[in-house]
Amino acid sequence: MSLGQLLPTINTWSFHPISTRKPTYGAFRPVLRPIAYRRYNASMPDDLFDDMKRFVDFDETDARALAELKAPLLPVLPHIVTTFYDTLTRHPRARAVFAGGEEQIERLRRSFRKWLEELFSGPYDDAYFERRCNIGRVHVRVNLPQYFMFTAMNVVRLALLGEIQTLGLPETAKKLVALEKILDLELAIMNQTYREDLVHRMQALEHAQYEKRLSETKHLATVGELAASLAHEIKNPLAGISGAIQIIGASLAADHPHKEIIVESLRQIDRLDAAVKDLLVYARPKPPSRTDVNLNELVERAMIILREEPSFQGVQFRCEGMTKTHRVCADETQLQQVLTNLLINAAHACDEHAEIVCHILSIDSGVQITVEDNGIGMEPEVVARASEPFFTTKAKGTGLGLSICKRIVESHGGKLVIDSEPGKGTRIIVEIPDP
Repeated sequence: MSLGQLLPTINTWSFHPISTRKPTYGAFRPVLRPIAYRRYNASMPDDLFDDMKRFVDFDETDARALAELKAPLLPVLPHIVTTFYDTLTRHPRARAVFAGGEEQIERLRRSFRKWLEELFSGPYDDAYFERRCNIGRVHVRVNLPQYFMFTAMNVVRLALLGEIQTLGLPETAKKLVALEKILDLELAIMNQTYREDLVHRMQALEHAQYEKRLSETKHLATVGELAASLAHEIKNPLAGISGAIQIIGASLAADHPHKEIIVESLRQIDRLDAAVKDLLVYARPKPPSRTDVNLNELVERAMIILREEPSFQGVQFRCEGMTKTHRVCADETQLQQVLTNLLINAAHACDEHAEIVCHILSIDSGVQITVEDNGIGMEPEVVARASEPFFTTKAKGTGLGLSICKRIVESHGGKLVIDSEPGKGTRIIVEIPDP
């Protein structure tokens, strides 16, 4: 299949290596033109083809030697083309490529022959270089693997060398050297088009990342303004309401029928207060203030904090790796927040048979903290969005907890990875490197 995909693809859109369906222009990636590549890589010379020719020592003597080969080779070119395609059509995978039948094969034969004739015609100038680049760009568009191109070119090389050696021409050795040089140049040009494609994909990736960062920055600025407004308009009145309700509750007898309403009102006020705090933390992230942190003590403190959490009642919790002291240079308060949030999330994902395991491990670059639960797990599409701000599958919550954790971890130069499977629980791995 590789041979049929290679050189005959000149000036035809009906040739397709994988599907029997004709590709459309929309299915192809945009191709970076040489001028765009030079703009991206300033170190690339404008006279690239001249550079290539100098590198293989290709000069006018070689051009004349190739021109002398054209007339003797013209009668055997049809034989080379026919043999090339007969070999292809005997291979089942290659035969499946020719969805257009004999009409398509005949068209490809003519294109292949034109490519062979131009190989010996010249002039080997910028126009020649651009025509050859266009052929390579077709290979890229149809997703032709690079090694196919190299192996097919070698078949062409061997066929031409064999024919020339049987012709008995004067100065055959010099002509063979010229042929080797031009075929090396053809390979270099083809390889250059694959580099163009790589650079194009790098540009597209960089642009996407830039757009993402820009969107996040704008989003963060909006959230920051909203959080500041909420903090001013809600937080202080909320504290006043909470205080008033506590006073009212304190005046009621323990068995008063409104006592439960007071308790629930205070719980809802606490939820609102936590939501405002999450918004402020997310919108106004602080750079880590690093100190020497003992992770063993961090876990113990987290458990003291969570012991009274309703979601932690009945949870079986254990922490592995505590026999050895694990230390890292990090922001202790921020790591405490990360660990607490991950443990609460794990508890919320479990039922009455909840089991949560925290594992601490010292690694070469720093420390690794793993929080694993046996809860309901997550679908792949939920995992992909789990750390997005304001995304949540819970009936309660702001959807900022995991997003804040990820931001804190990344501000430390670390990474947060989520591994989950529906019905089998979730494992979150946090790596914090030493600076």
